[in-house]
Amino acid sequence: MRPFGRGELDSLYFKYPLFSAPKVSANKATPVDVTIVGAGPIGLTAALTLARYGIRSVILEAKNTFNDGSRAICIARQSFHIFESIGVIEPFLKKALGWSKGRSFYRGKQILEFNMPDNDNQKYRPQFIKKFLHDAVKKNPLIDMRWQSKVEEINIENDIKKLSITDVNESYSLESKWILAADGANSTIRNLLKLRLNGQNLEGRYIIADIHMKHDYPTVRRALFDPDSRRNGTVLIHKQPEDIWRIDYQLNEKEDLSIATKENVVRECITGVLKDIGHTGPWDLEWWSTYSANTLALDNYRYGPIFLLEIAPISYLYLELED
Repeated sequence: MRPFGRGELDSLYFKYPLFSAPKVSANKATPVDVTIVGAGPIGLTAALTLARYGIRSVILEAKNTFNDGSRAICIARQSFHIFESIGVIEPFLKKALGWSKGRSFYRGKQILEFNMPDNDNQKYRPQFIKKFLHDAVKKNPLIDMRWQSKVEEINIENDIKKLSITDVNESYSLESKWILAADGANSTIRNLLKLRLNGQNLEGRYIIADIHMKHDYPTVRRALFDPDSRRNGTVLIHKQPEDIWRIDYQLNEKEDLSIATKENVVRECITGVLKDIGHTGPWDLEWWSTYSANTLALDNYRYGPIFLLEIAPISYLYLELED
């Protein structure tokens, strides 16, 4: 969600590019080795990894730009090693903030400070992720990126695998040896296969918000337990690039989600959180949303030639494509 008066893609720090659908072309229906559905970090990384081994792929993305909001803004060390292996590490290192310390507070008093596992042998330390990956995809001749291209149907008969695709210019059928579903929590491919996530939805509802402010606190993750602004709740705060700060705060059982997500209420809650950390300077609201924790998973991540990657380790791809 964006503040009133700003568009869905009207960010304080990131200019969203708009991509056109592919033009009408007979080549769009040429059979391919691998079709990747979804142009998020997983789909783009999968395409670049395949290209590293000389494997051509087509990426299909229903939208005309990157997902809005601030997803996957924290990157684990393991991901940095993957980015290095596919040759895209440099822009991440220039933008990233090293984050190796955490502090916990109870009712305003610091009760814990800890260093995350770190030593001289650690090569890397933990919105632009999609841009950096897409920049590399555009330069790679083995990857065909197709925006505004929606998968309508999948047909698998014997050894023939076909996807029915619609873009703003035409509808066509694409034959593919392998299909990688990297299209997120509301996966079109998963829905077409009539697959359900199984597991447990955990208690706890949270507002997640990004704000822009000048604040000289170091790059340390702060956890506030039972602060003045959120009695009996938890607040997490950490710094991001471009003077953007991430704030997560827990809602209590009595708070109505439809009210808690209103802009004026979010601003009031964030003002209280900033008071807890002693910040009285100006700030601006970038974006906010809601989430809850869960432990959901699929029973299987491979269905014949189809791999579901949206919540599966990407290393699973390496193991299975060889047979």
